[in-house]
Amino acid sequence: MPETVNSDTDAMTLLPSLGHGSTHGGRVHDAVVRTLAAWVLGRRFEPGSILPREEGLASQFGVSRSTIREAVRVMSAKGLLETRQRIGVRVRPRDDWRLLDPVVLAWHPDLAGDAELVDSLLEARRIIEPAAAELAARRGTAADLAEIKAAYLAMETAIPDDLEACCDADLAFHRSIIVASHNVVLKGLIGTIEAAMRATFLLTTSVMENQLRTLSVHKDVLEKIRYRDTAGARSAMNRLLDVASDDLSRLWPSSPPAAPDQSSIG
Repeated sequence: MPETVNSDTDAMTLLPSLGHGSTHGGRVHDAVVRTLAAWVLGRRFEPGSILPREEGLASQFGVSRSTIREAVRVMSAKGLLETRQRIGVRVRPRDDWRLLDPVVLAWHPDLAGDAELVDSLLEARRIIEPAAAELAARRGTAADLAEIKAAYLAMETAIPDDLEACCDADLAFHRSIIVASHNVVLKGLIGTIEAAMRATFLLTTSVMENQLRTLSVHKDVLEKIRYRDTAGARSAMNRLLDVASDDLSRLWPSSPPAAPDQSSIG
């Protein structure tokens, strides 16, 4: 049995007085997509479950059936849903969801509460970023090093007063290291990697108690890359990710994310 939806507290309240007019059509569509996606990502509808019928959703949201169909189409393109003949719209297995898509991450209603996803994002960063730092120390040009340093200095300026600027500078720092690796595959994955970093940064920065500590570890990564210390750069990046892991563990004090398998990290 598909889970029922409380239209008073869920659907209708998210579409306040937008109506069906063309002026608000885009806002209505976006709100419907965000709400349905939040229900799926937040496990209101578990993988394998069937969404309510199209006409029922249209009535609950106060929108046309075509708006519901378009929302389903958008979510299907992101791997969340599938339409099966004579069955209806079904939630696809979690492994099919494009969880590193920045749009999908933005739809998530409670990223901090999804320990499995956040832990997986951090594990993915542990696989990629230490290797990128090592390659940057070996291959980075003077221009590459200048970009990494500029991002670090921007972080230094932003801490502790401007959280958003700090996050942007932190992203630029890690992005610049990946660019400096001069690995065409890693560079091609920057958008995906950045989505993982942004998701974890927004959480770890919000719970970070010692920003000066993380700044000093960033500086160590920079210095190891500048001095062409390949092993040191890899080790420093792992220490930086240890800080992120420590901060994330504060989000789940009773059940922290599992520690990464250090044996699998070069």
